[in-house]
Amino acid sequence: MILTGPEISREQATGRIVISPFTPEQVNPNSYNFRLGRRLRVYVAAELDPRRPNEFTEIDIPDEGHVLEPGRLYLAHTEEVLGSEFYAPTFAARSSVARLGLFINLSACLGDIGFVGQWTLQLYAVHRVRVYPGMNIGQMMWWRPAGEIALYDGKYQSSAGPRSSDIHLDLDRQIARGRFPGLRTRVEAGTVGNKFARLAWASSRVPVPEAFAVPATELTAAVPADAMRRLQQVFEELRATIGSSFLESTAELADIAGGLRMPPAAREMLRTRLTDVFGPEPSARFAVRSSGLAEDSAQASYAGAHLTTLGVTGVDEVIEAVEAGWRSYYAAPAVSARVRAGDFDPQPRLAVVVQRMVDARLAGVAMTGLTGDPERVDVEYREGLGDVLVAGADAALRGNDLAAVPTAHRPVLARVHELVGALRAELGEDVDVEWAADDADVYVLQVRPVTATVSRRSSAGPAVEVVRLYTEDPPAGADLQEVSDVYAGYVAKRGPAYRLAAAQEVPTAPGWLFGFNAEGLAGEAGAMALKQALSVGSAAECVLDLGGNLRQIIVDKDEVAARLAEVAEPGHVRYAVVRDFLRGDLGFISRLSGDGMVVEYTPEGLLALNRGTAGAQRVVVRDLAVGLEVPGNVEAPAQAAGLVRHLPTIARMTSAMQEWTGPVTVEWVYALGQPYFVDFSALHGDVQLLAADDETISAGVAHGPVLRLDDAADDEWLRRLSIGPAVSIDRSRDVTDHEGLARILGRVAASPEPAIVYARRPYAVLAVLIGQVAGFVFEEASALCHLAILLREARVPAAVTTVPHAAAATAVVSNGSVTLRRVRGGNA
Repeated sequence: MILTGPEISREQATGRIVISPFTPEQVNPNSYNFRLGRRLRVYVAAELDPRRPNEFTEIDIPDEGHVLEPGRLYLAHTEEVLGSEFYAPTFAARSSVARLGLFINLSACLGDIGFVGQWTLQLYAVHRVRVYPGMNIGQMMWWRPAGEIALYDGKYQSSAGPRSSDIHLDLDRQIARGRFPGLRTRVEAGTVGNKFARLAWASSRVPVPEAFAVPATELTAAVPADAMRRLQQVFEELRATIGSSFLESTAELADIAGGLRMPPAAREMLRTRLTDVFGPEPSARFAVRSSGLAEDSAQASYAGAHLTTLGVTGVDEVIEAVEAGWRSYYAAPAVSARVRAGDFDPQPRLAVVVQRMVDARLAGVAMTGLTGDPERVDVEYREGLGDVLVAGADAALRGNDLAAVPTAHRPVLARVHELVGALRAELGEDVDVEWAADDADVYVLQVRPVTATVSRRSSAGPAVEVVRLYTEDPPAGADLQEVSDVYAGYVAKRGPAYRLAAAQEVPTAPGWLFGFNAEGLAGEAGAMALKQALSVGSAAECVLDLGGNLRQIIVDKDEVAARLAEVAEPGHVRYAVVRDFLRGDLGFISRLSGDGMVVEYTPEGLLALNRGTAGAQRVVVRDLAVGLEVPGNVEAPAQAAGLVRHLPTIARMTSAMQEWTGPVTVEWVYALGQPYFVDFSALHGDVQLLAADDETISAGVAHGPVLRLDDAADDEWLRRLSIGPAVSIDRSRDVTDHEGLARILGRVAASPEPAIVYARRPYAVLAVLIGQVAGFVFEEASALCHLAILLREARVPAAVTTVPHAAAATAVVSNGSVTLRRVRGGNA
């Protein structure tokens, strides 16, 4: 509502509007005419910089006037001192002045309530115009505001004469405010994360310690292009190998992330933002917390996955804590949490919250919805900081029943109940709130929805559970979560087979289902329980399965506790499948064939044999019924003498397995002077494999152009991918996004006819080419490895050859016979 002329006069008389000097004749129907002051200010440079003061000259307008040149900016001032603490002022040129082609402001016609001073005018002439001191040049209007008034207290207060732009005084501060958003602003969770977005939302409803966010875009900008390429490669491999290269991958990620530093310009902006929010020399202590873009969602909290640094002091330490938070995004605990959830995205998606740290006398966690009663608030707390409680490293006090808590704590806990209830009502869903109370008030530190992960976080005491994998059941009601399918697969498949092995008096390596939480792994009792369980097995190493996407991680037994601690959560019991890993002297596979048995072995181990990353040698028993001592019935290399001694045990178990499940390959490790049964693969077809010199891997005839995959680079990544469990005889996983495989698939698609793939070994990952190529040729191969089995089932011809192939352009594969031809024809 605009004030009329008479109202302007009345309010000037009461002092609610300042006009000095005041001339009644200058009052208009709804404005007041102001006059041009005597001084003009003109910038010297042709280029103006808002980041620093700009040089100017001043001109006193003589009584005979001064001519303003077109296209040039003149800063002038009002003769009057004008303003109000009660009304919002605006001004404009007098219409008579505007008709001369003279602008008196370029874009700044709105004043602030509370400013009182001479107003700076921006004069800009379309034509040459002469101006005079004291001429009526503009008019000011006042408007009645609606809402609470906050008075202006800025840099131009009490101006006298023309004022040059002082934007340089706060330009960096303005930029920093936009770059690092604070509370009570509208923010997007997609850039600052759910944690800060919810905190900003809550800050207009409940007390929240002052804070601002370092958005995820800052981390993205801090990752160099070459580092980003390396990150993409590591996560591609993690996905393709289903985490079996986890230890190597996280070591490489740590190396990449170790170089993450905030760029100099961003450091200066962060420094500016800190001083803007917390004062020129911030004396507060800060909590620097993560706010991942996937954290605190309705599905998962990723609680504790990223680094939080408490008690940070000084600008430089805050910057270092932000960088440490960034690096934690690629540390083993955070990577493990994402991979277990099926997230292999290498892009940095982590914001960071810089928050004033509350000097807490009480702190804790409060949740709603745990019992189904919407009015109930469950509270756990302790004296002092709450980080120890949240980490599960300290026992909690209960604050549900206010009558039962210490008298001194009741006012704080009553306030907690009030705040949490209000947040639940506003949000419309159950909430999990971290809070801290000092002598002044209770402050909300974090607000998140109650998820399945969060709701299980309540402290259950230290826990380490040990269950024998194949012979014992998990505790009643145990939630195996990520390892449910892995555990079921082992128990359903291997359980009966291991019991059959026991009946045949065949040794097996033990396995366990471990249940654990962070407290249990940190305590002496838990460490002793793990050590005692692992001492049962004969191996020095173990294989860890932490979930469907994080499998077959081989570690020394003395590292098991540390690896489990990386994925442990406070209070909540998580599970892992742990199995003895026997490297042994040989890995071998047995298979009945006709009346006899074939055993293929390699010193490189069972995993290498299965995955096709090693060549194999054979022991052939032509007729099991004749007797193993009959001359000529057993063909074996001299170095297989130790294995030959155990052929009766191998034949007994292989026969029993085939009687139980049908055609089968049986997998073994020869260690500590005896064979250990490990696993088996049921077959869907049969093939005669008795001849020791037979080069057929899979029967059939095929011809086509040669697609060579035998150079050192191809060989290395094919081997690495094949070591992981991404592709096996009874399941497969799409790994075609891997850069190397995508390139090969492109070559296959571009071939004018189905190709013959030439590779050094029958790598398991090559199974993705079945159905797209005509056949395979290998330099060395096992006929019992996973790829060989899959090729026979798919009836894809494959063979082994030692014929030189460097100039081969086409190939013919015919039941073990390989013919290679040069580009111009003729045998190679």
